Amino acid sequence: MTTVDQPATSALSTSPDLVEELLTRLLGVTGREDSLVGKIAVEVARDIIEERVNPGGDLNSFELAKRFGTSRTPVREALLLLEKQGMVEVPPRRRPRATMFSPQAVSEIYELRGELYALVAQHIVEHADDTALAALDERLATMADAASREDHEAYFWQLVLFQEESCVLAANDTLKQTIDTLGLRVLHLRHLGMDRGWQLDRSLADHERLVQAFHERDTALAAALNRTMARNALAGLMALFADGRFVRRSDADRIQRP
Repeated sequence: MTTVDQPATSALSTSPDLVEELLTRLLGVTGREDSLVGKIAVEVARDIIEERVNPGGDLNSFELAKRFGTSRTPVREALLLLEKQGMVEVPPRRRPRATMFSPQAVSEIYELRGELYALVAQHIVEHADDTALAALDERLATMADAASREDHEAYFWQLVLFQEESCVLAANDTLKQTIDTLGLRVLHLRHLGMDRGWQLDRSLADHERLVQAFHERDTALAAALNRTMARNALAGLMALFADGRFVRRSDADRIQRP
């Protein structure tokens, strides 16, 4: 469960694995990341986000216990953490499974996300000077590098870290904590959208325009860009529901984690 009393601190610390650091924080297991429950929760969350487990796919506690070399008790605790974050469903007398999303839930999440990131953009323009914006310039450069290599998985996580850094630069703890409550579900949905036809070049161009708007102190444009990107992402996800591609992809299409 996401903690709500911690101040927004930089996503770009000295941790060698920024992705695991981010997932650890969003799961609320900071300080417990070396515990077995924390490790299981982070690994299973990443499995779900990166679609090694499909939406609605079973999470066999026996197999997970075997994988992590433990009893089922830590596995159950980890799955309960993921359930609180909306990543896992635990039906009565049935196996836990990765969450299925309804069109209404996706629409509600992305409507809220667009408005929250519009506020992020406004606060960045107000509070972040060019020195602070250099962190976003650097993150944008890593996104461009991943795009040039057509490495969609690397681009996805660099974009996640770009937006994490954006929330930090907004300098509004309450806003960041509110965004964090959507964190893991949004990561899951964004990866689903990416893996089923995300236009990487368009995404990069949109974020280049966004960073330019930050530097030019154009509050209205920056906010509008974030709203538009959320609307476009939602339209893409709704199209997946319409043609039946939302739930499952073929094994041949899976992107393997390095």
